[in-house]
Amino acid sequence: MPSFKSLLLSGSLLSIVFSVGATEEKSDNQSKPTVSSHTITVYGRQPDDTVNSVPQTINVFDSETFELTGADTLSDIIRLVPGASKTGSSLDMFNDDFLMRGFDAEQAVNGLGLARTAHPTDMVNVERIEVLKGPASILYGQMEPGGTINIVTKQAQAEFYSSGLLQVGQNKLVRGAADVTGALSSKVNGRLNMAYQEQESEVDFWNYNKAFVAPNISIDLTDTSSLIFEGAYSVNEWTAIPGGNPVSGTLKANPNGQIAESFNSSWKDGNTRRDSYSSNLRFIQEIKDDLLLRASYSYTKNDADWKEYVPFGLADDNRTLESLVFVGHDADSKDTDFILDLAGDIKLGEWSHKFVTGINFQNSDSVRPVKLYRVESIDLFEPRYRAMELLDSAKLRDRTLSGESEVKAFFVQDRITVNNAFHVLAGLRYTDSDQSQQLMNHLDDNSVNNEKLKQSDWTTQAGVIYDFTQQTSAYLSRSESFVPQQGTTSGKKNLEAEQATQIEMGIRHQFARMQLSAATYLIEKENIAIEDPLNSDFEVTTGKASSKGFDLSVLGYITQDWYLSAAYSYTDTEVKHTDDPEIEGNHFSNVPLNTATLQSRYYLDSVPGLSIGATVVYMDERPGDDESSFVLPDHTRLDIAGFYRINESLQFDVFVNNLLDEDVYSPGSFDGVIKESGRTVSVQLKYTD
Repeated sequence: MPSFKSLLLSGSLLSIVFSVGATEEKSDNQSKPTVSSHTITVYGRQPDDTVNSVPQTINVFDSETFELTGADTLSDIIRLVPGASKTGSSLDMFNDDFLMRGFDAEQAVNGLGLARTAHPTDMVNVERIEVLKGPASILYGQMEPGGTINIVTKQAQAEFYSSGLLQVGQNKLVRGAADVTGALSSKVNGRLNMAYQEQESEVDFWNYNKAFVAPNISIDLTDTSSLIFEGAYSVNEWTAIPGGNPVSGTLKANPNGQIAESFNSSWKDGNTRRDSYSSNLRFIQEIKDDLLLRASYSYTKNDADWKEYVPFGLADDNRTLESLVFVGHDADSKDTDFILDLAGDIKLGEWSHKFVTGINFQNSDSVRPVKLYRVESIDLFEPRYRAMELLDSAKLRDRTLSGESEVKAFFVQDRITVNNAFHVLAGLRYTDSDQSQQLMNHLDDNSVNNEKLKQSDWTTQAGVIYDFTQQTSAYLSRSESFVPQQGTTSGKKNLEAEQATQIEMGIRHQFARMQLSAATYLIEKENIAIEDPLNSDFEVTTGKASSKGFDLSVLGYITQDWYLSAAYSYTDTEVKHTDDPEIEGNHFSNVPLNTATLQSRYYLDSVPGLSIGATVVYMDERPGDDESSFVLPDHTRLDIAGFYRINESLQFDVFVNNLLDEDVYSPGSFDGVIKESGRTVSVQLKYTD
């Protein structure tokens, strides 16, 4: 049996094993994937578990999916998760933000705490994406119950490898990326990933540029200890981010006609820049084969400047769009995260225990200066753009929001196995949270409003798994999440944290080169702050919401040459209690009842080096707002791709996205809706050595 350390270093710091994945066999000068084991890090801190030991739904996406979709952002992959819906659009900074099972999903990197980068994630240094559905506060602390998107990064390798690509396409798309790794000395390995991209859109004035670099160094300190440094720097710049077009004239009839698809309420003097810096230092010490000590320190810094148009409302003439300008300068946030844990594997009598226990410290600071100006309105049908004039007389808001939080936590988790077939999982986390927030109003003689919140929470996790055979297992689990919230009751007491609980049942079956999984779940969320019906100046934590449904997926290889992945999700959400009786009983906004995905790729033996693939994503119609005053229509998007390996080093790819030119809509950044890109074509040349 391999040691804990070797298992960790083969992937990343925290790992468990997934039973379906892709490796490569060379035949006729062509890569042909086969089913193999696959490490994942999204769940727990056990170094050598299998996915069958995880009593929650997990979706894993690796190089097979990345190549098939031509993914360059995280959103290109998460849209394939059944039950997921995007909260932003491909034209704004919220492209990677998703709802899952009706609630917000969080992001993590290498399973080491929640990531807070304020821009879309580039895929150049991503090894795989893991999606854990449902609450996971025992693993990650305070979070929404939708799920966790874990980004597993590429690690430094001793064997030399390099790759690069150049991609060009419609809307002046140009993308270049490079990846190089190898030994720097007998005990030091290094890796460097870089990417640059620029593109425009069918929407007037919009363009986007980004640059990304990510170094990684791994050092073998001794035969039983190692040190890993990982960093990332990203620059993202947008011009004329569209805030959203009115529903009238886009999805509903407007007496003046239909708004042009290229219309943008923002002009070219609107701009946003978001930079991020992140680093992670990890130390691993193998005490003995079944005992491992690990420490991780992460630091993330986000800087932002913006000056963006905000659609404010449609006038009675149904053609005049009122506008504001939203301004921020030197917005800044810093996050640190430290984890120290001990993992082991012991046997007591007939029972085996895999345990992990540790401590977690987190600290966050943020400053967000915001100004809001009224500017000239614009005609939706005969737009005449003028440079924005930010006059003091037109200033509606000028304030600075500062915040600080400190979190201390202790966690313990144990997995007990009886007779190699029955598994019991139990976990506990204690979190002590201190938060403070200051709002300074510069339009009101710099008046200051301070709020402080101190809260302690216990979260639990429990599950049982039964292996009927080596191929078939079933599970039942209960997991929790919590989110502290600012505000006070009329009795001057701090509001209790929002709390959510998920009950999930599922079954997994492995047959031949395919894996089938099915699960049903119920999430109940409570303590949602709503207006106090007896005193509107205060709040009470009596709001409730729920989500229930089921997931079904099958993936693997029908034959050695034919890859297939199919998934379906049913998500039934309900607002159970709130301060607005008109929306009680409604489904959540932007959450479809039905979603489905299908991916397939076939390697042609008759033409060595050639493979073809397709991706289909179906999304049911969904409410456009809480009041269900309009509906975002359903859509079926079809993407196709062709891949030709010229020789062992060169490959030429062609992508046609949204082949049928389907109308796809997303929520606007501020209001209304955004129509996503229609049919687009791109080509790329890849080099590997």
